[in-house]
Amino acid sequence: MTIRNSLRTAAVLAAGTFTLALTACSADNPSPPQKDRASESRTTAPEPEQPPAPDRTAAPDDGGGSGLAQVTGRDSIVLTITHVERSASGKSITVSATLKNTGTKSFFGISAYGGTDASITGRMHSLAGATLTDAANSLRYYVLRDTAGGCLCSTALRALDAGEMVPVFAQFPAPPASVRSADFQLPTFPNATIPLGAAR
Repeated sequence: MTIRNSLRTAAVLAAGTFTLALTACSADNPSPPQKDRASESRTTAPEPEQPPAPDRTAAPDDGGGSGLAQVTGRDSIVLTITHVERSASGKSITVSATLKNTGTKSFFGISAYGGTDASITGRMHSLAGATLTDAANSLRYYVLRDTAGGCLCSTALRALDAGEMVPVFAQFPAPPASVRSADFQLPTFPNATIPLGAAR
C-alpha cells in the first residue's frame, strides 16, 4: 500500500507540473486575434486619386489667337469664333465667339448685330441677326428662339470700350450630320467659314 500511494502521489504531482508549464508557455507567447489584423488593413487610407489631365484640344477662348475663324467688321471690331459644338441630340449647333474692340474709340454699333426681325424680343442688343449658311445645300439657318420669343443667343450687349472683349454665343438648328462646315455671318462682318463637327 505504501508503494502504491507513493506512485499515485508522484503521478498527480507530475501532471500538475506539466499543466503549469503549458500555462506559462501560453502566457509568454500570445498571438493577436486575426480580427484585429483584418481591421487594420481595412482602415488604411486609400491612395489619393490623380486629377484628370487637362483637355488641350479645346479651341482658345481668350481672343488672343485666330481660333476657328476670325473676321473684322466695322470700326475695328474683331469677331473670333472659338468653339462650335453639335448638341448630343444632333438637333442644334452652338457657336461660341468673342467680340473685341481693337480700335481706339468706344464702339456703340452693337444694335446692328440684332438683325431686322422685329418679332424677336430684345434683339437690338443681341446676336439675333446671326445666321448659319449651308452653301452646299443652299440652306440658311437663323438663331433659335425660346418660348418668350427671345433668341437663344447673347443678349443685353452694350457698347465696347477700346480694347474691351466680350464672349458671345448663338444657337442654331443643326444642319444634317453630313454637313461638316458652314458660313457664320453676323451683320457688318464678312462670312466666316467654320467646321461643324460631330455630335457629342
